[in-house]
Formats: sequence, structure tokens, C-alpha cells
Amino acid sequence: MRNARAASASGVPVAVDWTTQLATVPYEGRFPPPLAQCTVVEPCEYRTRLHPLSVNSTTTEKMHYVDHTVHAPAMTLEHLVGQYWFPALGLLVSETGQVWRHSFLGPFQEGFLAGIKAISDHTLPDGTREHRLHLERLARAPRITSEHLLIAGSDKPNFGHFMLDIVPLIHLGATTGMPMLGWTLRPWQRALIARLDVPPGLIREIRPQPVFLDHAIVSNRLSGVSCQNAHPQHKQAFARILANVRKGAPALNTPARVLVCRGLTNSRNVTNRAAMIEALKPLGFVAIQPETLPFDEQVLAFAQAEVIVCEFGAAMANAIFCRPGTRVVEIIAEGQHDPWSSHLFAMMELEHVVLFQPQSEADLTSAPRHVKDSPFAYAVDVPRLVETVRALLATA
Repeated sequence: MRNARAASASGVPVAVDWTTQLATVPYEGRFPPPLAQCTVVEPCEYRTRLHPLSVNSTTTEKMHYVDHTVHAPAMTLEHLVGQYWFPALGLLVSETGQVWRHSFLGPFQEGFLAGIKAISDHTLPDGTREHRLHLERLARAPRITSEHLLIAGSDKPNFGHFMLDIVPLIHLGATTGMPMLGWTLRPWQRALIARLDVPPGLIREIRPQPVFLDHAIVSNRLSGVSCQNAHPQHKQAFARILANVRKGAPALNTPARVLVCRGLTNSRNVTNRAAMIEALKPLGFVAIQPETLPFDEQVLAFAQAEVIVCEFGAAMANAIFCRPGTRVVEIIAEGQHDPWSSHLFAMMELEHVVLFQPQSEADLTSAPRHVKDSPFAYAVDVPRLVETVRALLATA
């Protein structure tokens, strides 16, 4: 129906803006001027190492886990003007239909536009598809005229992306007094932000609806580049959070050996999780599901752990709170092709063992990793896991 109504109005063609180059100015502790950009944090490099106890993948994923150099990206600020901001994936779209290249995660997909009612999808006579922006549908969109640093990539935030890309931006805004703009915060985000010493009123929350921004301050970090390749600069923000958590919960005891489990309703489910939990109990491991814990307890569970066994997932962004040298055994199903956690562990100087679990070709064909909410399940080689953990403990 939306596309049918669009037939009477031509609209504006929609395409990703890969070509616009903003003027480069030095960072001086404030927002760059309109249509300019600055570098707040310079890029850097560090090395990863495949641990001798690791079992690397037999698929092409193995290339991400051999010893290599990680190129951690800079943090930029970019001052755009005249942008519609949509809660669906946080897309920024100009009045001329240009989608800003740092307003979506990962490679652009046409499906990103499906959640925007002001954009219609058409099949052209030659069989190609075209998207068009209908400005008349946005006539009632609220307008915000003042400058704000955007700190929301979506109205449904991804935990890992928020932790590793957005939190450092919030820390920047808090320490420099930059006004920030985001969708209505979730309880866990409020708990986190409370530990960042953000001055009251510095973050403006708005309902998740399309708005028109006269001045949008964005960052390359909104595109997820730092979530994939963690930057040592992250440590500044999370050191502040951890220090404030310790002040607020000084007597909170957490286990020294932690088994991090995903929820039963999540994709990539472990079919023999109960057996894994029971097998690790004699070694002193306590199973936790981080998202079910209060924020402070979640932070301290990682900060005070000596050894962590974890299922691959966004909860491992909490490794940013770990002490250097913390031993981590990560369980991953083959076919993931997503080494962000390995890079984070290397940046944090953790002792990282990766155990890839084989999957059948049928599993990988029917539910590949990069299909949204892929529902595949896999079994952990529990005897091999226990053997690995024992060997790791013996090196202490």
C-alpha cells in the first residue's frame, strides 16, 4: 500500500553518499563547524596471537584468528546539516535522498530502508529496483535546530555496538560538555550512563520517531568500525565506569571462575549447555547470563574474574572491564566470520583461547551467520573443553 500511494508522487531517489568529502579541521575540544570533520582520536595498531591451546576453524574464518595486525580506527566527528534522522537503524538521510555513510552498521543493504515509511520501493522496467524518499510524508517531523552529538544507532540498540562504539562517544560528550541526542534510553543504558558521570541534562532524549536535524554531529564510530576493531581509547571510558561501580558496590562478591551463557531464546544456541555447565562445576565455574544481572554486578563479574569460559556473543563486550592477563576460553560455532571479540581480547591483553565447534554444511547453508537472527544451534565438544580449561588452569 505504501508503494502504491507513492505512484502519484515521484519522490527523490535514495542512494548512499560515498563521495561527499567534508573539510578537515583540527580538533579543538568542540564540535567542528558545519560541513567539516575533525579527528578526536588517532588510529593505532596492535597484534593478535593464536594461543597454543586454541582450536582454529576449518572454514575461512580461520584467517581472522591467526597472528595478525589489527588496525584500530580513528574517532572522528562530522558536522552534517539538513538531515532526517530515522530510528530504524539510525539512518541519516538528506532532503536530496543521500544516506550518510556513517549512519549504519556494516555493509549497506537495501533492506535497511524497509523500516522507513517515507521511502518507497519500486521495480523499474529493466528489472532493477529503486528507492525514493517522499518528503511530503515527513511534513510533521519535529525539527531540532541546535547542535547535538548523536549517540543512538537505532531505537533497538545492539549491546556490543553500544558498548564499544557509543559509550566512548558519550564519554567524550561528558568530559567536554558536548550536548548529546538519543532515543529514549533503556534501563541498562541509564545504569551505564549513571556510572559515566554525565552531567544532568547533557543528554536529550527524544521519542523514536523521524526528526529533522539542522545540525547533526556524527562519528565514524556510529558505523561500527570500532566495535569490530576495538581501540585502546575505549579504556578511558570504561575505567571511569569501573571506578564508579567499585565505589557504589564495594562489597559485591563475584566468582573467580565464570561461565558466560547466552539466553535460551537467542540464536546460535548450544544444544548441550546443561552438560557443559555440569562438566565445569567441579573446576569451580559458576554459570551466569549477564543480561539478567544488575549492571554493577555484570561489570564486577568480568572485572573480578580470573578465568572466563564464554559462548560467543555480545555479552563479551564486558571483557572491556577485565584485568590484563585474565584467561578467556571462547566457544564459537564455525561459520561466524565475526572476529570482533578476538580483537577486543587482544587489545585488553587477555590470554585468549578460541575453541571452534564444527557444524555440518547443512547447518551453514540453511542458517548462515549473517542472516538476521539466524536460528542455528550447535553442540560443544565438552570433553575437549574441559581438557583445554584444565590445561589453561595448569599454566597459572
